[in-house]
Amino acid sequence: MKMILLTAVLACFLIGTATAQHSDQNPRAQEAYEAYEGKVDAKHAASLGATVDNTYQAYDPILIKEQRKRERIEFRRQLRLERARRPRIINPRWGWRRW
Repeated sequence: MKMILLTAVLACFLIGTATAQHSDQNPRAQEAYEAYEGKVDAKHAASLGATVDNTYQAYDPILIKEQRKRERIEFRRQLRLERARRPRIINPRWGWRRW
C-alpha cells in the first residue's frame, strides 16, 4: 500500500513539473521583441558600450606612463626648490656645517 501511494505521489509530482515547464511564462514576449526591434536605430547601435555621461576613457598605458613621468619630474623639481629654500643646518662633531 505504501509503495502504491509513493508511486502515485511521485507521478503527480512529475506531471506537475512537466506541465509547469511547458506553460508559457511570458505570453507577450514576441510583442515586446517586435516593439523593441522597431525602436532600434543606428544611433542606439552606435552608443552601445558608452555610458550616459560619456565618462569612460580608454586605458592607454603609454599616455599614463608619460603622465606619471611628468608628475614625478615636477614633484622632484618642487622638492629641490623647497630644499634650496630651507637649507638644513646640522651640528656634526667637528662644528657647525651648512648643507
